[in-house]
Amino acid sequence: MSARVVVVVSARMASTRCPGKALAPLGGRPLLEVLLTRMQASGLPVVLATSRNPENDVLEAAAGRCGVPVFRGDEDDVLRRHLECARAHDAEHVVRVTGDNPLTDLETIERLVELHLREQADYTYVPGDALLMGILSEVISRAALERSWERGEARHRSELVTLYIKEHPEEFRIRTEALPAGLYRPSYRLTVDEAEDVRLMQAVFERLAKPGKLVSTRDAIALLDREPQLLALNAHLRHKAHNVRSVALDGRLAGSAAPQAAKTRR
Repeated sequence: MSARVVVVVSARMASTRCPGKALAPLGGRPLLEVLLTRMQASGLPVVLATSRNPENDVLEAAAGRCGVPVFRGDEDDVLRRHLECARAHDAEHVVRVTGDNPLTDLETIERLVELHLREQADYTYVPGDALLMGILSEVISRAALERSWERGEARHRSELVTLYIKEHPEEFRIRTEALPAGLYRPSYRLTVDEAEDVRLMQAVFERLAKPGKLVSTRDAIALLDREPQLLALNAHLRHKAHNVRSVALDGRLAGSAAPQAAKTRR
């Protein structure tokens, strides 16, 4: 792998719905440490990108316990934080992982990175409502981050880092990949945004976590297939507005025949 690809995990303590969720205990370890350890298993360099706010010092300490370097940037301009993190760590491409998704799938990361590099893409992702599961990552070139920040407006710089790319697909080389077989459960909410989400993840990790063993996405989904009553813990919750908007944009792009798997957009 010649191009430098870095996994950037973004997290911060601030949360309107569930403050401090990054440190919620999952199987005896803080959520963030579970996620960082998981990302290290990808074999790629991993960096935690958080903000300069002092309340995030505890996240830097958690990353330190995992041996993961930390970049600290803007609290609200998440796009800029990713861009400056990529610059600081000399990354040509970043695998963007959000800190509230402790079951981010490693199989998908491997697929996305391989496709992204092979096709020399600007942006590679899994489109559609699988995003709402909370297991996905996406791969973005540093050049695409640069262009998005330079040309975008304030609304393009918040949590939905790829909003400018999705609204201007003609400016980028986009590739899409399918979710690995057996993982598609759009009704399963595996992200952590509210207290009920924490309870579901804790139930999953209580059943599956063992010392020295990663809880795979497949294992978690198989557990929920066997014990569907657990899904009632957070089934009533609504997804974040920016994620719903992202899925809607995918539908609009598909309707105009873009982006499609292995189709170039410049």
